[in-house]
Amino acid sequence: MRSIRDKVVVITGASRGIGEAVARAFAAEQTKLVLCGRDKTRLEKVARSLKLPEGNVVTVLADVSTRTGMREIVNIAYRKFGTVDLFINNAGVGGHRSITETTEREYDLMMDTNLKAVFYCFKELIPRMRKQNFGHIINISSLAGRMGVPGLAVYSASKAALNTFSEAVAGEVRNDNIKVSVLSPGSTDTDFAHGLTGKRPTSSPDSKGKLTPDEVAEAVVFLARQNQSAFTSMVDIRPLRVKK
Repeated sequence: MRSIRDKVVVITGASRGIGEAVARAFAAEQTKLVLCGRDKTRLEKVARSLKLPEGNVVTVLADVSTRTGMREIVNIAYRKFGTVDLFINNAGVGGHRSITETTEREYDLMMDTNLKAVFYCFKELIPRMRKQNFGHIINISSLAGRMGVPGLAVYSASKAALNTFSEAVAGEVRNDNIKVSVLSPGSTDTDFAHGLTGKRPTSSPDSKGKLTPDEVAEAVVFLARQNQSAFTSMVDIRPLRVKK
């Protein structure tokens, strides 16, 4: 496994949940971080908590579901650090809602955030990574993208599309020394429905049968530390025990 100390890592959706845990995990590896999200107060709180050297972490307030938002993130990262070694597409929206209850606006929100944002990332980042002849993009998907979960129809569809989209692009760029990986966690103890409902439910007091955000973050760091001459295209991570 290679060291990722001083590597430049961009994390979207970094203000809470899995994104916050991923930021902590990379901070422990002494990387340089660009934390992105739409909650300025939360982003700045996360950045302060990491206790990295001054100048080694920057926050970006941006909406990844727009081309201008993604372009701003990439531009700031390159202006600040001169490169991007790893880009973690973690921002996502979902929530339990039957297909008849799901509105067109909610459909667009999930597809734009979970899938189109990654398209924008590829468009903005791959030309730069080709010029620098290295880079790694890690897309956070979900096991819901493998099995079509009732009540998560649109979310499942967005993640299923993300999986095949990422696999196809990985084949396009692998000879350019660029990796594209997908990590699909099972049920994770986070405020999953926040983006869809506008409410922020607390994590379940009974988290048995769920992954913790830190366990997901550990898997992200594992992918990042893999030797440069090899890459893992897709990984599923599940809780060892299931809730009964």
